[in-house]
Amino acid sequence: MNILILDDQLELADPVRRLARLHDWQPHFVGSLQELELAIHAQGRPALVVINQQPPLTAWELGQRLPRLNVDVPFVVLTAPGSESGLDHLPGVACIERQMSGGETERQLAQALNRLGFQSDAIYPQGIIGNSKQLHEVLARVEKAAPGDANVCISGESGTGKELIARAIHMQSARVDRPLVTLDCTAIPEALIESHLFGHVRGSFTGAVENRTGFFTLAHTGTLFIDEISEIGLPLQAKLLRAIQTREFVKVGDSKPTRTDIRLITASNKDLRRAVREGTFREDLYYRIAVVMVEMPPLRDREGDIALLAEHFLRKFAAAHRKPVPRLLPRALELLETYDWPGNVRQLENCLEQAVVLCENDRIDVSDLLLGVDASKERSDKQAELPFGLTLQELEHRYILQTLARAGNNRTQTAKLLGISLRSLQYKLKAYREAVSIQ
Repeated sequence: MNILILDDQLELADPVRRLARLHDWQPHFVGSLQELELAIHAQGRPALVVINQQPPLTAWELGQRLPRLNVDVPFVVLTAPGSESGLDHLPGVACIERQMSGGETERQLAQALNRLGFQSDAIYPQGIIGNSKQLHEVLARVEKAAPGDANVCISGESGTGKELIARAIHMQSARVDRPLVTLDCTAIPEALIESHLFGHVRGSFTGAVENRTGFFTLAHTGTLFIDEISEIGLPLQAKLLRAIQTREFVKVGDSKPTRTDIRLITASNKDLRRAVREGTFREDLYYRIAVVMVEMPPLRDREGDIALLAEHFLRKFAAAHRKPVPRLLPRALELLETYDWPGNVRQLENCLEQAVVLCENDRIDVSDLLLGVDASKERSDKQAELPFGLTLQELEHRYILQTLARAGNNRTQTAKLLGISLRSLQYKLKAYREAVSIQ
């Protein structure tokens, strides 16, 4: 998909290229209206035109020339702050004020495209794809919460895109030009999470051969995103609570407090309110981190988004693997839309990358979709596989064991199919074994 950018100073190069990478666009920069007209005639109708209007190019000249281009494409025009362009009355034109921040410019470009109805991929910042009511509700909440500094907690199943939402909040916040640092608690041994959060001094424990800078320090003046915060044990939860309350923390092995200025975003695939009731998560910490709650819907509940995501992933992986973009046959799309996607968007992405790599022609059929189960019968057979009367925990255990069996007892592949980390899978299997032994 080609887009044309009129920007003789290349001020838009970074934000436009970031958006282009996210949406598989091919950006082409020109330096004048004359070059823009020549490019349109030479390359054919672009999907989008972005114009950075500044002297000597005037808004009046744009108002005269744009209708003469006679191309039915959306135009986004960036104007000087506080200026009246008079171009908003033109059909298919959205005007936004130029921003000092590249991240803010990227955000405003994405919002302008949505206002114009430019939704071939239902464009949102940070690679969020979808046009469902459920996703719109999430993004509306994000837009309200992002400009402030309130702590945000994102809940949702694994693979639903919680990290993308965290990035969207950061990109729409006042800290957009400051660091966004991510700590995934499932990727770190529990004994080392405190060291990763706060840092440590040399010799503070076995293996601490040098000083370590913690994530609170790395995220100073920016945003710290703690993914799967429910993996943190109760003793460390108390220290995290104190750091949030006092805006000070102490490195492991040190006694001197360090001031911190961060915005905290957290995420969990577990129900933290239930964890509070069960005594595995501190209630006071929950209220500190969940000033604003954002709940990501599972993919199976996002009506209409699977087709958009599939189209996006097919283009993305075809380009990555240097193959023509394959066509998804209607029966294959129907299968994707009726499958339950326990691993959500991450599993769909993995499934379609496999299909692009392994398909032998330019079409993807049901046989190319390696879902690991007889997915075409999954919904009709579900009641027979999972009878009524089971608790939610029992249903989860049965599904994990079914997936493990279908993956040939390969735990790595099972975790990938389920859209969870290997550590989370091992934890769930251990908990299941302990529950059975107690009974």
